[in-house]
Amino acid sequence: MSKDNPRLSRLGVLAPAALSACMDASVLAVPAAGAIVSTVLKELSKAFMLKKWFHGVMSAKEAEHLIMEKGKNGSFLVRESQAHPGEFVLSVRVRGRVSHVMIRRQHNKYDVGSGEQFDDLVGLIEHFRSYPMIETSGDVLRLLQPVSGTRLRAHDIDRKVQEMQEMEDYQKLDHKSGFDGEFQSLKMLEDRHVFTSHEGTRPENTPKNRYRNILPYDQTRVVLRRRDNRQDSDYINASYIRSSRLSDSSSSVQSSNESLDSVKSLIINSDTKKTPPLVTKSLSDEALREAKKSFKLDKINGNLCRDVTVKNKAYIAAQGCLSNTKDDFWRMIWQEDVRVIAMITNEVENGKKKCERYWPLSGHEERFDGLTVKSISETHYEEYLLREFDVCDDKNCRVVFQYQFTAWPDHGTPGDPDGVLSFIDDINRRMIQNSQDTDAPEQNILCVHCSAGVGRTGTFIVLDMLLDKIKTSGFNCDIDVHSTVKLVRAQRNGMVQNKMQYRFIYLALQEFIDSRNLKLRKKMQVNINILCGATDRLSSASQLVKIPIS
Repeated sequence: MSKDNPRLSRLGVLAPAALSACMDASVLAVPAAGAIVSTVLKELSKAFMLKKWFHGVMSAKEAEHLIMEKGKNGSFLVRESQAHPGEFVLSVRVRGRVSHVMIRRQHNKYDVGSGEQFDDLVGLIEHFRSYPMIETSGDVLRLLQPVSGTRLRAHDIDRKVQEMQEMEDYQKLDHKSGFDGEFQSLKMLEDRHVFTSHEGTRPENTPKNRYRNILPYDQTRVVLRRRDNRQDSDYINASYIRSSRLSDSSSSVQSSNESLDSVKSLIINSDTKKTPPLVTKSLSDEALREAKKSFKLDKINGNLCRDVTVKNKAYIAAQGCLSNTKDDFWRMIWQEDVRVIAMITNEVENGKKKCERYWPLSGHEERFDGLTVKSISETHYEEYLLREFDVCDDKNCRVVFQYQFTAWPDHGTPGDPDGVLSFIDDINRRMIQNSQDTDAPEQNILCVHCSAGVGRTGTFIVLDMLLDKIKTSGFNCDIDVHSTVKLVRAQRNGMVQNKMQYRFIYLALQEFIDSRNLKLRKKMQVNINILCGATDRLSSASQLVKIPIS
């Protein structure tokens, strides 16, 4: 008998005779391990890619806690039974409680004991979203909104990271919890290619791939302009990565007339101990207006000091150059009008060649196909280098900046997120400056590469996307690491290679938000001190007695 079984609903939909079978999980045969994997990959791929309601292996208790905490009546999710892998359960919140419905699979069809059968889980869920189920108690199970277990408010990042770490510490032998659990749910799609990779496997193109198993999708690859009408001249192992708008539909909207007393509530993760009020004096209306102006209260989301971000940013994720692809790389940079390159690898790591030097030495110039690349400057920082190049064809010249991060090990992560955050910040400042130049590119494209162009490259791109959202929408916005990784993996296979890199994204976001909060608190306190001092001076001046001159 399944541990989930006592919680399952007694359905009275269209086929009451089928209820007894639905109620008893022991009737449902547990498939062999190979069949489980096949079923999950085949039947759940659409759910992973297009829906937010599938949560992988989860107990009934975990589902109830998640739905009661983050959902409302009509919220639902689908999970794989913890007691019986390969079987699925629909959990729905109704009238302040959570009801669990066993999903049976017989003869390659899915049903819930109602009489209708469906080819896959997506079809089943979509049907019952339109035609609700009815329990024998008379309660209607309406599937109104899916519950996402990986989405969170940016200012809740500390709590999320702590919960994930505690889960891993408590269940060290269980790879289905914490960061590892989230990452493993992504790996279920690794062998499921939504797009094709035919071009990368052509005999004339295989010498241009650094790794045989890292190929761009045909549908998202960068296509070079052909040379001499040669078919192989349009191939490079690089992919376009675009971020759909990560909108925040649920962020709070606060009035621009918000009183100064509520400013304290905008400081995220403030100390739990009782703090003295920010303003202890009664300010005039004019002083209050000045205070709000000084604090730069965001009129849209109630957030402080939103940053300027690069508009219309897109990415190219590429592998590190081979000796025979350097010309192609510069052709791509010129064709796509890329002005900034982020290189996240060293030329040699652990005695292995990771990327050929595709740029001229300091003070020199080199010819790459029809382009001349001249080194203008090279600046060394603690964890990265900045190189500036003049790139010219026969008619025009452009300045291209290359940022090379040197402290990120292959298949690993940096020891501290601070260096990467500074690296990203400097790159974005440069892109903003470029967009304001008279010869600014039509679109702001950032080319990112490591060695394979998926691990460190994917981690960088996902982190930059999420940081941009926080900078644009503030700490009240929703962020979703899991969904953002899925987004970039749908455009280049294998992005974010391992759970260490997946965890690093969370830790870097946490570090960014915590450090930004600290800066905001300090800035607000300085402004308040200035305002209170000005108020004191105004109060003293108003009490001076004017003596008329005789």
